[in-house]
Amino acid sequence: MGKGENSRGATLVEAAMVFPLMILLTVTLLELGLVFKDLLTISFTARDAARVGSLAGNDPDADCDLIQAVVAGFGASNLEGVTINIFKANEGTGDPEIGKVNTWTLTSGDPADCSDWTVLEFWPSTSRQVNVGPSTKLDILGVEIVTTHEWITGLPPWRGDIDVSRTALQRLEPEAFE
Repeated sequence: MGKGENSRGATLVEAAMVFPLMILLTVTLLELGLVFKDLLTISFTARDAARVGSLAGNDPDADCDLIQAVVAGFGASNLEGVTINIFKANEGTGDPEIGKVNTWTLTSGDPADCSDWTVLEFWPSTSRQVNVGPSTKLDILGVEIVTTHEWITGLPPWRGDIDVSRTALQRLEPEAFE
């Protein structure tokens, strides 16, 4: 047996040892990249929706305008399993105030049509504080988008799905000064 045959065998063994690690690294980068893409999409969409809601203020259609901003950010076909929470945020912590959260989920149909969404409404848009003065402060609007990311490969570390969510806060724009 010549010297060249031994080195070819060693190369084959080394390749067999390294190849699964390279596949694992490639799949890991793919899976984490897709989760990161989802996080960026949700973050951008939540911020955009909060800005739209801030401008809409206490308009009766403010939440519908906000929903349409979410539809524009996600694309109409990607909203299955998405939940949108619109809430009055606490001034100090930014957490939702108890009893001031509207939860929207798409039932079926056209996502751009707000009547195709189911809403549990506890903070009507018409009750939002948009007048500012010495004794009153503007409300802080919070938008939380929650969706599920399903792993593509289903390999052991990435089986099933995970919930992905992002929240954006925006002070309502003043309509009048007292």
